[in-house]
Amino acid sequence: MLIFEQLVSRGLMVFDPNRKVLTFNLSVLARFPAIRQQRIEEFKWMIGNWAFENHVRATPTTPAYVDTYFYTYELADNGTRYTVSGHGAKARPYLTFDPFSNRWMMTFTEGLFGVLQSNGWEGDTIVFSGPLTMLGIDCELRQTITKKSSDEFHILNEEKLTDGSWRETDKFFCRRKQP
Repeated sequence: MLIFEQLVSRGLMVFDPNRKVLTFNLSVLARFPAIRQQRIEEFKWMIGNWAFENHVRATPTTPAYVDTYFYTYELADNGTRYTVSGHGAKARPYLTFDPFSNRWMMTFTEGLFGVLQSNGWEGDTIVFSGPLTMLGIDCELRQTITKKSSDEFHILNEEKLTDGSWRETDKFFCRRKQP
């Protein structure tokens, strides 16, 4: 079924017989902002400044190493998405909830491009996955975020191999920076 057929069948769009065009069904769409607002609260604990310790595994051509980053997460755009910024960098879109698909969307827009999606939290863990392009190289990434406390979380990044299995690329240990 084509996208417009699906939008009509779900009641999100209707045919306006006077104008002879599809229009958004505003009465149906009106309930979705409240759903997003409610779900966006699930990541509110992440707002603030964080220190990231990135552990990158060895490969046949590179040694293992550890690097440190500092990131700030903020709630933006009237509470509809989270942004992330590195030290002194401009905030960029990072995370939002799509109430239409009932999925979380993690966006990458600089150097790494794409959208990872998740169906949501299972306990203290949420898993995102999807296709990405990193510096021109296509890959499929799975990112698992595990909340340890309101001041600590871990991220495990895995790349999907050609045989369908997943292999760790790196992991982050993230701790809230104290003022």
